[in-house]
Amino acid sequence: MGCSAAQAYNQQHSLPVIFEGLYVEVDESRARRIAEAYELLPEDDRSNPLVAHAYCALAVEIEQQWRFALDTMAMRLEPWKLDGQPYADSAEMSRDVRNNRHLFFYQGGNPHPLLCRANAATGLSMNDKFRAIHDLFGHAAEGFSFGPRGEENAWIKHSQMFGAAAQKALTTETRGQNSWVNFGAHNYDAAGNHKNLPLKYRPYAVQKVGLLPTEFTDFRLVICPFLNYRSEKFQCRQMQ
Repeated sequence: MGCSAAQAYNQQHSLPVIFEGLYVEVDESRARRIAEAYELLPEDDRSNPLVAHAYCALAVEIEQQWRFALDTMAMRLEPWKLDGQPYADSAEMSRDVRNNRHLFFYQGGNPHPLLCRANAATGLSMNDKFRAIHDLFGHAAEGFSFGPRGEENAWIKHSQMFGAAAQKALTTETRGQNSWVNFGAHNYDAAGNHKNLPLKYRPYAVQKVGLLPTEFTDFRLVICPFLNYRSEKFQCRQMQ
């Protein structure tokens, strides 16, 4: 359901065909560099025109995907109002999407510096909608987990549904935050060994409005070596 719907969305919005069936490993060395880069980002860099443009594009495309999920896919996207998380794991969430066309999304955590303003009519912020569509199109479409490898592949999957500017902001919100959570300095002992802390003991990343270096935002740099794919249509070069 999720894969075919994502392809239909891309066709509707003149975006390329999505690569499916990928499941790349996490490059820990790169993930640590991404975590360091995220740590160095200012908390709110919206005065930077490139950042402002990227986040404006992200908001527009979040709304497009939200409307597509509701109107075309007939999904019921429902905020989770109880304590804790709505699902035990990603598999349970994927079954809810597949069997019931329904998805709970989490609204907790610290407010986003830019995407937190709630709509007076719906009570939902753009950040709420983003969480829902990322779980739907990034995770549930191919059953990617909420662990480090699942998050990396959800970023790759969902990246393919955005234009170039919006995708850079998407990367901050997903790959950047998740790399910090899973591979930030707090995860390593003095000898440089990963502590392998359970996910529930890893701190959440501070939400930021900024852009990571292009070497960390271009998903093609990850999947091209995985596919060993070369063509004139899909070149393994950085996104412009």
